[in-house]
Amino acid sequence: MIPRLMQTLPLPEKLKLWQIAAENGSLNGTLALAALPRLVATLNRSEGQVAIALTTGIDAQGVRFIKGVLHTEVELICQRCLGLLRWPLEVTVSLGLARDEAEIDRLPDEYEPLLLAEGGSIAVTDLVEDELLLALPQIPRHDDVRECAAHDEARSGEPAPESRQTFAALASLLQDSQRSH
Repeated sequence: MIPRLMQTLPLPEKLKLWQIAAENGSLNGTLALAALPRLVATLNRSEGQVAIALTTGIDAQGVRFIKGVLHTEVELICQRCLGLLRWPLEVTVSLGLARDEAEIDRLPDEYEPLLLAEGGSIAVTDLVEDELLLALPQIPRHDDVRECAAHDEARSGEPAPESRQTFAALASLLQDSQRSH
């Protein structure tokens, strides 16, 4: 049996995952980052593409699933130095379809639940966007502190002049509060 190819150029807007899983379908293609508004709101730039390689099916336990990989690179703001941070995302997708909460509890541990009515459909953009948002770091920052401008002064061993003034002001406040007690 030849798996049903879901990809048509462009990618379909909606997926009927219950039906597609029963037919061992696949979804391969690209999607513009700009088409993902919730994700774009967290990024520094909206240029780029997401490469999508997903397959669906029914496993030996009868669970309808969607598995595969999403790959992109996004530009975030480092929360340490406020500089640009290029962040590669290679997201492994392993979702088990569930009609209700009871089915979610019965899913094997290898699957994250995707709650979807049996006849329902889901937008490709919503599926991809949800997975990418979950993969973003909570606090984006450079892995190597040498890349981070905030650590330039730590390497020199001397704080920046404004840092000395800030701490001097804090010290004077501490002295004032101790005198008043």
